[in-house]
Amino acid sequence: MRTWTRAAAALGAAAALATVYMLAEAQAVRRVVRRLPAPGVHPDLDGLVVVHLSDFHAGFQPSLNLCAMRKAVDLTLAAGPDLIVITGDLAPGPRPAAGFRRQLARLRAPLGVFAVLGNHDHGDSKAPFVRPTDPADLEACGVRVLVNDAATVARGAGLVQICGVDDGSGHDDLPAVLARLDRRPGVLRLLLTHHADVAMGAAPGDFAMAFAGDTHGGQICLPLPGRRIMLSDLGARFAEGEYEVDGRRLYVTRGVGASLLPFRAFCRPEVVVFTVSVAPSGGSVPPAGNVPQAQPFCSV
Repeated sequence: MRTWTRAAAALGAAAALATVYMLAEAQAVRRVVRRLPAPGVHPDLDGLVVVHLSDFHAGFQPSLNLCAMRKAVDLTLAAGPDLIVITGDLAPGPRPAAGFRRQLARLRAPLGVFAVLGNHDHGDSKAPFVRPTDPADLEACGVRVLVNDAATVARGAGLVQICGVDDGSGHDDLPAVLARLDRRPGVLRLLLTHHADVAMGAAPGDFAMAFAGDTHGGQICLPLPGRRIMLSDLGARFAEGEYEVDGRRLYVTRGVGASLLPFRAFCRPEVVVFTVSVAPSGGSVPPAGNVPQAQPFCSV
């Protein structure tokens, strides 16, 4: 009996430590720094800072996701963004909390804040109590929602066209977006989509970069020698990070929040900061730099 009691106590202690770790990991938002090569675009766009956010999942109250969102907004603003893009699953839940609206309204950039909707935003989820996101709620916070649409903004004489494809679970219309492309030389074209596979429908050269989310980078991952197994989607073609497929450049972010369970394991949430470089291809790409935020918990 003593042996079994000790074993049960050890297992209980291990489970408690694992739970604390996974809660802390879900709050340890990191900053990832990347270069966005765009040779041939207008020189006025050199050094443009684009911050990529995704998957807040902050529609519940109380919500640890809201804590992570606050940290992500702080990191975003500290990066001095010229443009902010959000790739879906913002606030699906029974009711977006006032804290969510407050944090979303803090996001400001000279060229604007643009978003597309994800499957959770349409109420399409395995998670209970999910309700569709009203785009008007996002627009009221200063976020422009692109529903199979495109918008053009200017920095000096340089033009940036932001194209947004609605969620790829039946609401997407990539051909309608491609029909609106500004193909003039010098225009920086960016694609926003919740599901990365949608971006593969574009031709090489259509976009300097496509931004996606959805996978949470696995959210809870198993570390193995030389690789991580992402439990959120074992068969995902695009799990996380940067890809180049036949000339198509794509970045899939881990996102900010967690879904179903408030845990992450070996998969910290992230804010991705891109700096546009108009120089010819070559030179080093900054590593996915981690800036630890030593605040495992917070209040909103």
